[in-house]
Amino acid sequence: MWQIALAFFGGVAFGWWWVKYQRAAGITSRDVYKGIDGVPKAGGLMAVVGAALGYLALAPQIPEALLVFIAALIIGMLGLWDDLRGVSEYVRVFVPLLVALVVARALGEVRLTLPLVGLFYGATGWFSVLAIPVVTNAFNMLDPVNGFLPMANVAVALALAAVAYVRGDLGAVMLLLVHAAAAAALYVYNRYPAKTFNGNVGSYFLGASISTVAVVYDLVAYLVLAALPFITNGVLIIFSSGGIKGREKIQRPTRVEGGVVQQDCSSPIVSLVRLAVSERAMSEYEIFKALTLAVLTTSLLTAALAFMLRAYSLPV
Repeated sequence: MWQIALAFFGGVAFGWWWVKYQRAAGITSRDVYKGIDGVPKAGGLMAVVGAALGYLALAPQIPEALLVFIAALIIGMLGLWDDLRGVSEYVRVFVPLLVALVVARALGEVRLTLPLVGLFYGATGWFSVLAIPVVTNAFNMLDPVNGFLPMANVAVALALAAVAYVRGDLGAVMLLLVHAAAAAALYVYNRYPAKTFNGNVGSYFLGASISTVAVVYDLVAYLVLAALPFITNGVLIIFSSGGIKGREKIQRPTRVEGGVVQQDCSSPIVSLVRLAVSERAMSEYEIFKALTLAVLTTSLLTAALAFMLRAYSLPV
């Protein structure tokens, strides 16, 4: 269990330096909600460092930890490069997809278990690797307010850890707890009012980390349930924008006036945040609470489903 503490405290310790370094190096952006310039924008690197310490410490006992870390690191570094230099939306999709195919190749046999249905192998099982590019980009598309992304990752990871515990897969439990610890370390600096934003490095790394664990340990169906708000938001944006486009190429569905967020009725884009503020304008912290409640609900229901299926001796 010391690996979990190492991931958390290592990430927090690195964050103390990384926040100051970003500010000094000009790796900053504007906080549109508060009207503040100069906020460090790539804080997610501390989640990378925290997870690295935890995963690598687990690798001698759990070899899969190394595969998970390498896959997530590659995608996380893509996010960091995007933060610093910018990349096209097609690269953001292609690289996670390529990593997913390499992970599938490394595993040899990819499994997909559907609750109440059972286990699939072969071509059907290979569909599960699509969770890596899908979840990575879904996490990136729903990182709207201080504190939400790392808090949501803690909730989803704990839900999947509960499922893995029900199955008796302690290796998956440990990896998911390390993931939760690294996300919690990021939350220390990203919580409202944020000392640093997560950046694409944060959303990409956390999305790749938890989805790769899900692929390796056949938890994809439960990941989809627990992370349903992220996936729903991604589907809404893609269909309302007419395809995969960078956020800089689409009209924002909301606007900030007087410190509160309200929908922009002139925008064709539909998102989860727009739906949340469709009836009344909300402050940033109110949006955080609404989104967090949604993820906590789906995460608790996911864990409850696994315990219920086990109680009735049904496929988990």
